[in-house]
Amino acid sequence: MHSHAFPAPALPTAGLIVHKTYTVRRSTILLGLGWLALMTACSGTAGWYILSKDDLAARMIARETSRQYAYEDRIAALRADIDRYASKALLDQDGVESRVDELATRQAELESRQSLVSALADMLQSNGIAPANKLPLRPRVAKPEEPIRASGVTSFAPILPGKPMPAPERAPLPMRPSSAEASGGWQSGEAPQPEPPAKRVEATLARLDDAIARTSDAQLAALKDMDDKLAATQTQLKSALAETGLNIDRLAAPASVDGGTGGPFVPVRLDTSAGPFGAAINDIQPRLATLLRLKGVVSQMPLARPMGGEHDFTSNFGYRTDPFTRGLAMHTGVDFRAEPGSPILATAPGKVVVAEYNGGYGNMVEVEHANGLSTRYAHMSAISVSVGQTVKAGSVLGKVGSTGRSTGPHLHYETRVNEEPVDPTRFLRAGAKLAGIFG
Repeated sequence: MHSHAFPAPALPTAGLIVHKTYTVRRSTILLGLGWLALMTACSGTAGWYILSKDDLAARMIARETSRQYAYEDRIAALRADIDRYASKALLDQDGVESRVDELATRQAELESRQSLVSALADMLQSNGIAPANKLPLRPRVAKPEEPIRASGVTSFAPILPGKPMPAPERAPLPMRPSSAEASGGWQSGEAPQPEPPAKRVEATLARLDDAIARTSDAQLAALKDMDDKLAATQTQLKSALAETGLNIDRLAAPASVDGGTGGPFVPVRLDTSAGPFGAAINDIQPRLATLLRLKGVVSQMPLARPMGGEHDFTSNFGYRTDPFTRGLAMHTGVDFRAEPGSPILATAPGKVVVAEYNGGYGNMVEVEHANGLSTRYAHMSAISVSVGQTVKAGSVLGKVGSTGRSTGPHLHYETRVNEEPVDPTRFLRAGAKLAGIFG
């Protein structure tokens, strides 16, 4: 089969117009689609931006809210810390004030005790007994109305001496440390750290407490010294008075008439359960009362020598050969050798009951003392007192002579108990033992 080539048919003119129209519409459609896509993209971008912006704002708000809550929590914690520190400071202040009140109370008690100790010491000294050791000065304790600063947040005035000084604007140059500081303290160029106020206050209170304790111990030691001195003096007194042969417990000490003091007797009674001080005071008072009674007895007894200086005995008390009859006779006193005209002294305070010439006694003076005791002074060349006169120990009664039944100038001296003669040397020995006990 043969193939024949047919010529291409000629396109009509209308077909060309259609093709062009189709091309224009396609371009228009593509342009519209592109614009639509562009608008859609812009709308999406705008929506995404809006949504992103809202989320960012929400996150920022949430973060700021969290931060605000954190700040508020921190502020609350700081306020709690301030309240806690303030409460602790107030508690510290209350504790310090309580300690100051306690120290002030102890000081008041200490001063009351001091007055008792001083009164006892003065009493011993006024009665010729060596006083106790001198007590240390009392420490000063802050009064209750003087507040103490316990920490830096309070406004109370410190107890420490001196006014508080403001802090310097510039740090002072470091001082060269001493050898002790350089070896065990801060290094060269480093300023020592100041102690906290609370620690300084605590140290001050501790020093005051220690001072009060030392003073209290000193008071107890003084009372013990007094008690020991009283016990020793009382033993010496009883031993000396035993030489007289008298029942000392039955002798009464006459009331003192010197001066113008008086008033009701109010003994000091302290609770022994309060501590060793009260027990010591209660123990020392009866010993002191006994000693004062004994001292009163001693002061009224004829224990002194009837003449000044040392004088020998020419005849003792008791049986002897009578110088005139050469027979056995009772000598009712002792004879002292003395120069004519030597002063004769009263051996104890009392009242003159005889002052005249009396037979074998010659010129005689008799003095009546307390507790039934009396003394006689005989053979005087002169009498210096009169009946009814009150004399003291050491008062001049007359002068040595040889009147009456006497072989020469001397003093005949007698001591009598309830009108019965006793050996005068008993009293003279007692007086010698008591010499030096009372200053």
